[in-house]
Amino acid sequence: MKDNRNKIIALPFAGGNKYSFSSIEKHIPKSLNWVTLELPGRGGRFKENLLVDVDELVDDLIKQIIPLIEDCSYVIYGHSMGTLLGYELAKKIILLGLKQPTCLFFTGRGAPGFNRFTNKKSLLQEEEFWQEVEKIGGLPKEILECKELLELYYPIMKSDFQAIEDYNFKVMEEPFTFPIHICMGKEEIGEGEEKTTLTDMKAWKDETSSPCTFELLEGDHFFILKHPEVMAQKIAHMAHGVRINAY
Repeated sequence: MKDNRNKIIALPFAGGNKYSFSSIEKHIPKSLNWVTLELPGRGGRFKENLLVDVDELVDDLIKQIIPLIEDCSYVIYGHSMGTLLGYELAKKIILLGLKQPTCLFFTGRGAPGFNRFTNKKSLLQEEEFWQEVEKIGGLPKEILECKELLELYYPIMKSDFQAIEDYNFKVMEEPFTFPIHICMGKEEIGEGEEKTTLTDMKAWKDETSSPCTFELLEGDHFFILKHPEVMAQKIAHMAHGVRINAY
């Protein structure tokens, strides 16, 4: 039997898997169906080859999403790399004439034309790579502090960083026609490679002809994991078509 509840299609951050948002998902009301898509090379798809190209990652996501969106309304939620993938996924959905999301809810990343990395971290040796990932807050601290987990995550993170660093932003001919909500941690806003400027965050408004709203919550790049119940409430409101009061 098909599940016709409104869906939240979630796309995890670099190194993430389908369990990355479990702390948020458990607070989602039963009236909604949360689905975190799994990328090759991790989680239940660990034996598959890792992908190092955003277009190839999006092609994989398209195959997964088609049967999920036929009989329901849905929103796309992404954090960090998931935000970039969500943006490109929405473009591909429109290109293929598929049912469009009612809105996009993105966290932890500036607008798609914003390039956070001036140097390619994917080319670094393992020890230096993790030092750089820690500087930019690229993984939750509990993972960065566990050597066994780092050994497991290293090839996954390297491939994800390569995909992000090689990403080629292309301006859309026409902006999206559905709303976008952007939420970021206050500590990740500022100047420098470890930060996102307010200008880069607010440039998201150029990607849609519908309302684009912005919000800052206490915390660093992984603020979402510090406010799981709050994040669940906000995402659920958008999935139910309720606009969030933000600037």
